[in-house]
Amino acid sequence: MSFNKYKQTNYKLYFVGVLLIIAVLYVLLQGTGSSLRGIDPFTGNKLLIVWESYSGAEHKLFKEIAKDYEKENPGITINVAQIPWMGQESKYRTSLIAKSPPDIGRVDTTFLPELVKNGVVWDLTASIKEETKNEDIKPFLNQYIKAAIDSCVFLTDKKTLKKAVYGIPDQSNGVCLFYNKDHFIEAGLDPEKPPVTWDEFLEIGKKLTNHEENRYGVGLDNSLWWTFPFFNTHGTKFLNELGTECILNSEAAQNALQFKVDLYRKHEIEGGAWMSGGVNPEVGFTNGKYSMILMGPWNVERFKKAKINFGVALVPEGPQGTSTNVGGTNMVVFKQSTNKKESFKFLKYLTSKEVQAKWSNKLGQIPVNLESFDLVDKSNNKILGTFMEQMKTAISRPKVLKYGQLEEIINPLMESALKGDITVKQALDAAVKKINNEVLK
Repeated sequence: MSFNKYKQTNYKLYFVGVLLIIAVLYVLLQGTGSSLRGIDPFTGNKLLIVWESYSGAEHKLFKEIAKDYEKENPGITINVAQIPWMGQESKYRTSLIAKSPPDIGRVDTTFLPELVKNGVVWDLTASIKEETKNEDIKPFLNQYIKAAIDSCVFLTDKKTLKKAVYGIPDQSNGVCLFYNKDHFIEAGLDPEKPPVTWDEFLEIGKKLTNHEENRYGVGLDNSLWWTFPFFNTHGTKFLNELGTECILNSEAAQNALQFKVDLYRKHEIEGGAWMSGGVNPEVGFTNGKYSMILMGPWNVERFKKAKINFGVALVPEGPQGTSTNVGGTNMVVFKQSTNKKESFKFLKYLTSKEVQAKWSNKLGQIPVNLESFDLVDKSNNKILGTFMEQMKTAISRPKVLKYGQLEEIINPLMESALKGDITVKQALDAAVKKINNEVLK
């Protein structure tokens, strides 16, 4: 080999090596959300780094949506990094300490209060006004499921009751009433007429219960999250208007919890699904032990595969009508992002009625945008239609710094009431006292 050819070969190898190093650094920097971001080094586009925790088909579709947005918005590059659902809060905290969070992060609704309290997420209110050209942001907020968007809205001034928006919901779900149609038929009930009210639920539950065959009308979880449908339908308020005091020992709350306790202790139609060592609702519904349970959309396919002839209905109405609990996630823009406005515009696109309809039709999930409900094909998925209807009356969880503490405090007390060790009033009074002293202060 001649010297010139040798030199050319070395130059080529050197050039390739440099490119490889740049490529590796690029992947590492974008995947970790490094502070050395903002501009795509290859294209010069504005770069948005997104951390999301979607699974399988969700992750694939999200990447497709991101690519579609890039095509419609030249000059924007979106780098999507999939992070594990478990342990994500620690990952976000670590990135914030290292001053290297992503531009956009998908977080659980219960984690958002901590981020807001620590002042690390961007207030979207000004961008909403700028995009909509309207000082009144209510029309923008009203396009979303109320319970979902409420989890993003926080009180910023207790005197004027001024509020700000710190995120946009990307997923929301709750529970509905699942019931075994074959059990209805065996009990002489119309399988197409599930209970509409709690009174009807009680009467139907009595007809479905057969202690000799170890079959119960209903199986229920004990935790606070699973008790919200009872509290919500009875018009219970968890916190006062300022969010500074727990008021869960109201008459409405006592009536709600007493009804749930009575299903087990007085009427004996609840099968002890909440007990330690008991048959949980999912298993009991699958094996025929429980005829009715409260359950979310995540178990629909499981029950179908189990060949259960089941229906799904709205949560029975209480004094304040039907309602449900809420789970879900929000997309937030971190303050350290160098492309905040561009990040907001992408979230606006992600949660638009057209994109949410696409998300729902492809994945069979509840869209967060109410305006997309009419665009969703419910002809072959009546269950999805029921869940969408239910979410219209859902109520968001209380926004406290550590939601898990609420569960830790109230769950043992509600269990004691179910066992008959204390009264419902004693349970709620004790819970309120502990929550006010240990969580809200």
